[in-house]
Amino acid sequence: MRIMLSLLSLMAMLLLGACNSGPDPVTLNTVKTGTPALWKVTGTQPGQVGTAYMFGTIHILPDDVQWRTPALEAAIAGSDQLVIEVLGLDDPQSASRIFARLAVSPGQEKLDARIKPSLRDDLNRIIDASNLPERSLNRMETWAAALSLASAQTKGLGLDSSGGVEKKLTAQFAKAGKTIEALETIENQLGYFDKLPEEQQRRMLTSVVEESNDSQQAFEKLFNAWMTGDIDQIVTLTDTGILNDATTREFLLVTRNRDWADQLDKRLRRPGTSLVAVGAAHLAGTDAVQAMLAERGYKVEKIQ
Repeated sequence: MRIMLSLLSLMAMLLLGACNSGPDPVTLNTVKTGTPALWKVTGTQPGQVGTAYMFGTIHILPDDVQWRTPALEAAIAGSDQLVIEVLGLDDPQSASRIFARLAVSPGQEKLDARIKPSLRDDLNRIIDASNLPERSLNRMETWAAALSLASAQTKGLGLDSSGGVEKKLTAQFAKAGKTIEALETIENQLGYFDKLPEEQQRRMLTSVVEESNDSQQAFEKLFNAWMTGDIDQIVTLTDTGILNDATTREFLLVTRNRDWADQLDKRLRRPGTSLVAVGAAHLAGTDAVQAMLAERGYKVEKIQ
């Protein structure tokens, strides 16, 4: 489920930020200094005149980790604009209203009726630990309840989004007076989950419950893979998780990546240099955004 939060920046930021202050951070077995993956994309065909640096991010960070490197700082300095997944998170009330409008629907079954009986005791334990009202969860569509519970589990590790990569990069580009744009709106980012068939939504809920005792180790694996630029491990974590389901993968990863590649292709046909900072899972494997750009004739170099 940590992969799901890495795919959806809004849920990681909005839901973690919306929780009341959580417990003190636990001791995590995580890398303190690293080299997250970074690519340079340039054109090879007429009209492909722009440049993009593609930086895979993670949306929540432990304290006291050094993820900045000389290569990344050079890419930041050389970029005219920052492109992130979604804008508008500086207005949490508006974001919460959009989430509530999409997440809550009448006539929902009780949440424990949407999961197999053998997992209901575990579900109740997770709900109790989350401090989320059961009545509210019962009114949510399954995807929203699943992600709310997954976010609460991450919050239980003492992590929040206040120092996330996107926020730090956004502040840096804003201070420099550089343009900041987004690939998605809050509504269409949440909409990818909202459009999932109910079967896939219930698989997500099952995944959250089944992985509930392993949330710390799962986060450590994902974070360490990101921090060390281990793309093969990110692919492994993705392929063995909920995205192993072909329908879920198409909705939440491939369709979004294809749309982003379309948008970036248009940007790269204009002069200028962009730093594109999106969740690391979007830049891993055969369905990666930069792989889709390579299919369109762009040169892709892994520079870190």
